[in-house]
Amino acid sequence: MDKIPTQDPLHQIILVAKGFYARKDRAHDLEHALRVREWGNKLAQEEGADSTIIELAALLHDIGRSGAVEKTHSESSAGLAVNILQKNGYPQDVVWRVKEAIISHSREAGHVPTSLEAKILYDADKLDFVGAIGLGRLFTLGGVNGWPLVGENSCETFYQERIQGYKEHLFTKSGIKYFEPLLLYMEGFWQELHAERLIISLSGYAKSM
Repeated sequence: MDKIPTQDPLHQIILVAKGFYARKDRAHDLEHALRVREWGNKLAQEEGADSTIIELAALLHDIGRSGAVEKTHSESSAGLAVNILQKNGYPQDVVWRVKEAIISHSREAGHVPTSLEAKILYDADKLDFVGAIGLGRLFTLGGVNGWPLVGENSCETFYQERIQGYKEHLFTKSGIKYFEPLLLYMEGFWQELHAERLIISLSGYAKSM
């Protein structure tokens, strides 16, 4: 995904965003933003939303994660996005709609999505944290933070305390439709992991007898 086609209408925005994402952890990099963009487009088609707003918001939604100047990364990302879009000549209406979507894509600041586009961005962002890709991102994030696989403050507890709860806060029917089977995949992974750990544990016990 590092190769950006020059015919992409958002080519310049992607190039600017790429510079910001180069400084982020690999769980929140440009590839994540591009996948959220694709999820957003899929949901926009099914929900009848403005794909331009969603694409712009998806590409810029995490650019404020490092070196945040606001209380939360969503607020920092929204502020940076406003400057980028204004410098690239986007109409003020588009700028503020994108800002509203970005600032409410995370619940950390207490902002709740109100527009359909903001709700879709929220759902699209969560869809990239489930399924096989979600597991890959989880383990990448765990590596950055030094989390063990299981146990206290682990990848598993992040899954249990955060990712499992995303479903109850999704806003669109399309988002829920795609989210459910991907979450089941993750659940199956954890069940298999613990089954294998039990086999290894029992095997070791038997050898010590």
